[in-house]
Amino acid sequence: MGVRYTLVPKRGLFLLFLLALGTVSLVIAQQNQSGPLAVTAAPAGDTPEFRIVKRVDEVNLRFTVTDSHGHFQNQLTSQDFSVLDNHQPPAAIHFFQQQSALPLRVGIVLDVSSSVAPSFKTEQKAAGVFLQKVLRPGYDEAFVVTFNQNVHLLEDWTGDPKAAFAKVHALQAGGDTALYDAIVYACERLRQKPADTIARPVIVLITDGDDTASKATLYDAEQAAARTETVLFALSTNVVTPGYYPKGEAVLALLSSPTGGRILQAHEGWQLTNSFAQIEQALRSEYVLGYQPADLKPDGSFRPIEILPLKSKLQVRSRRGYYAPRETASEQPF
Repeated sequence: MGVRYTLVPKRGLFLLFLLALGTVSLVIAQQNQSGPLAVTAAPAGDTPEFRIVKRVDEVNLRFTVTDSHGHFQNQLTSQDFSVLDNHQPPAAIHFFQQQSALPLRVGIVLDVSSSVAPSFKTEQKAAGVFLQKVLRPGYDEAFVVTFNQNVHLLEDWTGDPKAAFAKVHALQAGGDTALYDAIVYACERLRQKPADTIARPVIVLITDGDDTASKATLYDAEQAAARTETVLFALSTNVVTPGYYPKGEAVLALLSSPTGGRILQAHEGWQLTNSFAQIEQALRSEYVLGYQPADLKPDGSFRPIEILPLKSKLQVRSRRGYYAPRETASEQPF
């Protein structure tokens, strides 16, 4: 769901006014939002002391388009697609544009359990390559989470990839695997990130897909990714050969595909280089579509989304849906 911030100067306390789907509520404290934001600054010289948050009845959807050869298509318009929200066309489309330069908010989730020990050096290299080659210092931000039987925040939000890379390089593998717990934790950190600018939440997961120690379930991890509207790329360290499809690959497909992400191979060095090039190109080739659903109800239900290209042989990758906001007692009119 879309949210727009307008900074307004005011004497007195910091107050946050939430206008949600036609209702008004008063909230003392900052409101974290998972959706994209548009920010309007106060005039120069004024000191904003609170902000009015207008919650717009709008869905903001990111997606990429490729042709039959896997090449990204970057010159399309809204006339090249039809959209269905909860099986119905939108009431109105508010905007359509390519947003390839938006800042990234990335969670690197790195498996350090015993099951990946044979390929652990590749994992370390994968994380380092992404941090150093894809993140733009001072513009994009990332955090690094490692997991075996425990989940550990190795590096909190940073715009300096070199500091995070040094910590990743010093890691050693060992222990059981709490994969689902790590994804739930990473999604929560993305959700808690103050949403004071338009940005794209992304998880880059580097693992073999096996889980042996989580308290959370696969369903919990899927739901966490859906509710934070994050794109999850899974870099698989499995060896996949004709006739052999590891169980972990199926898990990674279930985690990544519904978010608009995908599985990319990272077992060999050449695969690693190719996979990160694909991630970077995908993140720089996204479209953003903003529309008003035809029958949105604040009931917390899951609403499926379909983006149907009108030109043949085009493939769209996007999240498969979103959760409608849930109206609470505090959101009732005064």
